[in-house]
Amino acid sequence: MAKKKKTKSKKKTPQASKKPNVADDKAVAPKKKKVVDRKKDYTTGIIKTVYPAILGVIFGFISFYALGVGISGEETGMLYPWYFIMMVVAGATYYIQRYTYPFLNIDVEEFEGKDWLYVEFIAVDLWLLSWTLLLN
Repeated sequence: MAKKKKTKSKKKTPQASKKPNVADDKAVAPKKKKVVDRKKDYTTGIIKTVYPAILGVIFGFISFYALGVGISGEETGMLYPWYFIMMVVAGATYYIQRYTYPFLNIDVEEFEGKDWLYVEFIAVDLWLLSWTLLLN
């Protein structure tokens, strides 16, 4: 019978505990925003909320005085149904906001899809709300 040779196993030496590096902690920890940046973000958020709301109410009054009841037909004098007008209002408010935000010191290039959905929802929602209230 052949004897099995015992091989020497290399024992791993325990590594000395590393001291935490201060530079590593700075890279991992999130940077805190300055007070000025937080105030600017706050005012920008308020403008992004109030401006589409005002546009929506303005378009609600325009719809009421220009289109009336929103029912298409020969007897009412309106040529387009309300959902077509809603799409026109959404498109118009989008382009108005896209080209007027730079005058309000808001960078449009930083907007993502969710930001545009947010401001468009506010504009269209308040358009429909104000037009409905004026119709009643």
